[in-house]
Amino acid sequence: MSPAVIAVVNQKGGSGKTTTVINLGVAATQDGKTVVIVDLDPQASATAWRKARAAKSPLVQPTHPAGLADLLKVAEGQGVDWVIIDTAAQTDSNAAQAVEIADLVLIACRPSVMDLRAVANTIRLCRLRDTIPRVVLTQVEPQGTLQDEARTSLTQLGVEVLPGGLGRRAAFHHSIIDGRSAAEYEPSGKAAQEVRALYDAVCQLLDEASTNERSKVSARA
Repeated sequence: MSPAVIAVVNQKGGSGKTTTVINLGVAATQDGKTVVIVDLDPQASATAWRKARAAKSPLVQPTHPAGLADLLKVAEGQGVDWVIIDTAAQTDSNAAQAVEIADLVLIACRPSVMDLRAVANTIRLCRLRDTIPRVVLTQVEPQGTLQDEARTSLTQLGVEVLPGGLGRRAAFHHSIIDGRSAAEYEPSGKAAQEVRALYDAVCQLLDEASTNERSKVSARA
C-alpha cells in the first residue's frame, strides 16, 4: 500500500511549517505509524532537529523536488504509513512538486496581517494544481481576537481552516532544541493537546480522501 503523503506548505518564511511537520510526525509515530519526514528546505531545519533527537523515529530524509518520486517508491517498498513533506519558502517549484504528489496539503499560517496577505499566493499555487488545501493556524496568541479575524479572512478566500491550531507556546520552542516534540517535552501541556487535535483532524481528512479515491475507482470499474 502506498503511504499517505502530507505536504506542509507556505511560500512565506517563518510560518511554522517545520514545527507543524515534526510535531505531526511524532504524533503519528506515537500512534504506531511508520513515518518519514521529507526535508525539501535548503535551511534543513527538520534535518537538524533529527540530528539532535535521541529517538530513532521518525526518520528525516533531506532531498530535492526531483528526488521525491524515487523516495516515495522506496517508502512504499518499506511499508511506510505516512510521508510528511516540509517545503521551502519562496520557491514555487519546491512547493509545486510537493502539492502535486500529496494526498493532503496543509498551509501553515500565522494569524498576522502580513501572513494573511502573503498566503493568497500559496492558495493560488494549490488551486492551479486542482488541490484543495487546508490551513493550520500557527503561533496563535492564547488571548485576543487575531485567530477569529484570521479565520474570517481565510474563509473569505475560500479555504477551510482546521479547528484549533498551534499556539505560541514555549513547549514548541524548547522541545526542538534537543530533538523532541512538544508532546514529548510536556506531555500534559496545552501544546501537546493542540498537536493531538491536529493529528486527529489530519487522520480524519486522510480517511475522507481515501474513501473518495475508493469511490472513484469503483465508479470507473
